[in-house]
Amino acid sequence: MCSADLLAPGTNYLIEKAFRKKETIFEYAMCFDCHEAHRETLSLKSRKLVENYFDEQINLEERQQCMLAEKGHRTRSWLGHCMIKGMPRWKCEEHQIYGWFVDGDVVFNGMPYMLSGQVIDELLELLSPEILGILDKFSDKLFGFVLV
Repeated sequence: MCSADLLAPGTNYLIEKAFRKKETIFEYAMCFDCHEAHRETLSLKSRKLVENYFDEQINLEERQQCMLAEKGHRTRSWLGHCMIKGMPRWKCEEHQIYGWFVDGDVVFNGMPYMLSGQVIDELLELLSPEILGILDKFSDKLFGFVLV
């Protein structure tokens, strides 16, 4: 969004990639500042609903500790199952993966993680039509098509 060099030393950025079966639907990388600015376009109520959803479903700090102890820094292991539902990736009709990176390296801070299509649908149901419209504009700007 800002044309930042994401591989410049010290740059924090996020990657999101969505799949239908094994086919990539979309993928993008965004600097952390742009991600936070985009997040701020969502209403406080919507952000709270999403935060509450995650808080009710999973303890991210506990997940991070368990995953590091059990899986170490093997990224593929962190992405093998839906973080919320526990469904194996191969059983998901659709899924999305998320990761935080610095200097081209994955940051293991609760991320990376995978969400099944079911979780994405549950999250979208929490959002108002206004917020869904903002997300539509965002996806149209990035990809040239509407996602939600």
